Amino acid sequence: MPPAFRGTRRSHVTVLPCALALACLALPLTGAAQIAADATVRTEAEALRDQARFAEALLVVERRLAAAPGDDDAFRLRVLTLADLGSSRLAVEAMRQRPQLFADHERERVEGDAIARAIGWGRVEPDTPDGRLAESRAALAELDTLQRDAPRQTNWEATRLRVDALSALNHLQQHEAVVAGYQALLDDGIDVPAYILGTVGDSLLALRRPAEAIPVLENAIAHAPHVVNARILLGYAFIETERFDRALPLFEALAAEQDAWPRQAGAASGYENWDRYSADLNHALAHSYANDNARAEMMLQAQVGIGPNNPGLQAAYGAVQSRRLRPSAALERYEMALTMAPQDRDALAGRVGALTALDRIDEARDALATLRQAHPEDPRLDRVEHDLDRHRGVQATLSASRGRSRQRDGAGTSISPFGSRDGGWALDVRSPLIDDRWRVGVFAHEDWADFIDGRTRHRAAGVGTWYRHDRLGAWATLGAAGGASSGATWTLGADWRFDDAWRAGLELARNAQDTSLQARRLGIDADSATLTASYVPSDSFALQGRLSRLRYDDGNTRDQFGVDATRRLVTRPHLMIDGLLSAYTSRGSRGDTVGYFNPERDASANVGLRFDHITWRRYETAFQQRVEVMAGPYWQRDAGTHWVPSLGYRHLWRRDGHELEYGVAWSRPVYDGLREQRVAFDVELRWGGVR
Repeated sequence: MPPAFRGTRRSHVTVLPCALALACLALPLTGAAQIAADATVRTEAEALRDQARFAEALLVVERRLAAAPGDDDAFRLRVLTLADLGSSRLAVEAMRQRPQLFADHERERVEGDAIARAIGWGRVEPDTPDGRLAESRAALAELDTLQRDAPRQTNWEATRLRVDALSALNHLQQHEAVVAGYQALLDDGIDVPAYILGTVGDSLLALRRPAEAIPVLENAIAHAPHVVNARILLGYAFIETERFDRALPLFEALAAEQDAWPRQAGAASGYENWDRYSADLNHALAHSYANDNARAEMMLQAQVGIGPNNPGLQAAYGAVQSRRLRPSAALERYEMALTMAPQDRDALAGRVGALTALDRIDEARDALATLRQAHPEDPRLDRVEHDLDRHRGVQATLSASRGRSRQRDGAGTSISPFGSRDGGWALDVRSPLIDDRWRVGVFAHEDWADFIDGRTRHRAAGVGTWYRHDRLGAWATLGAAGGASSGATWTLGADWRFDDAWRAGLELARNAQDTSLQARRLGIDADSATLTASYVPSDSFALQGRLSRLRYDDGNTRDQFGVDATRRLVTRPHLMIDGLLSAYTSRGSRGDTVGYFNPERDASANVGLRFDHITWRRYETAFQQRVEVMAGPYWQRDAGTHWVPSLGYRHLWRRDGHELEYGVAWSRPVYDGLREQRVAFDVELRWGGVR
């Protein structure tokens, strides 16, 4: 109570007129006070917005609206502040209650913010797999509705909708539409905002147009050098254009620039830097794409030890295991990834390839169906399906060879078991898979050689059936032979895969194809039994052994044992150098008492190098050159020891799993102590991924 009234005792009759008078005096001031209050709220809220203190600004506005719900200025500030906070959807809903309060540019900005926010939320992992693309589809539909029903009056907002549509289309894997939309912006003379260029580059890579992606991504990086994802995409664009000289340093520098645990000023501890994880992961994969799978495995192994519960990391490690020729190990990693993230697209796609390599075709088909259901929009789906269809389809091999042998001095007649001239051809055609395990097919081959008494020919043709599933392979063929020797010919064989590294097999053959033509010219055939074993622990080492016995009709038996080893010595993106080692020994029970080359005892050892140069490559299509140089001693009982050199040069063309290989070879072998010179040419076409 004011001091003037303290201690007074006035009647209500006296006080009431005074109160009414004061109220009447106050009436003219009410409007001014209202305006002053509105101005205060507006000034305070706008000042807080200018300082980016949006939450405090919203609190001021909400208090005002609680007292005066009809305050249009406060309502307008509430909408704009909600948009500032990122609550653009709430802002749009509120704005539509009083649209007359907003200018076109304000309304369009808030609506554009809502669209952009919805597109961003579309990339967040959904609660259920079925809703993975729902947000992006809904955002794109809303964007199309705005463009159709409420064309933007502001140039920037009209451009913004077109640009943001590219982000939604990219997430929906509609990459053709992304590139078409980007080109339309350029055609309209619009300076495309830098923030969308990484998305456009990603779509160009998905469409396998890396040369076009490079300038787009370089432009994106020029505007935002700190964006790690754009730099990673640029690295892959270099890889896909075979520019490993630019890709590998880029990935290495990117990984070196990223601290694993950056710390903000004054912070007690660092925070997880996922950009460092992405840089390290893709640096390792880049080495794998450069053929250095051993280094990639080592780099990823260290990461897997740190983060075993990361599904993306497990899937990447599985991909490298697959390239190292370890499909079982790869499948294990893919299964681990899918246990943690059942929708992981890399693991789902990799699982199809691993099961195919393991000859578990029924499971591979089921895995493909799972991938198709989970990611029907994935551009890899067609390629994965094509690879499986090719494996399940027709398989064929057609080969031909031609050779010439002559004595070193050019005089006399060659005593080579190949004759002075030789050649042949072979055809093997097998049906598509039957019940995911069986194939039936036909085969035919002919071999000939010119000896001193004329040309000797041997030919055979027949049918066969082949079974392969998981670890077991088995086959049987039946045919008829003609030419120098005739009669039935058949083979019966099986092999077993013990694990990713070990495999062994056994084959029995009647009238065996590798019978000496020198023997056939005398009417002598041979049966054979062959045991094979291979140890291939990785793509950089292989050891293969072969033990066989030929039993000729004349009572002669010939036992042969050979070992071949290959070890990777140098790995570069386009050049691989392997060390070669081979050893061979054999014996013939009848020695030189027969009319064909049949050393009683002989042996050889060779060392050499193989150079493989990938001269040109574009994804699954490639041209490769190969040079092999070998030399070593050959020993034959009663004929001494001689050094035998050999040199080979080959071309290998690959396209979608089909291969054409041809080459020429030169050597100086020794038979019964006499040196000869041999030149041979061969060509082979493999269709359908024949193994």
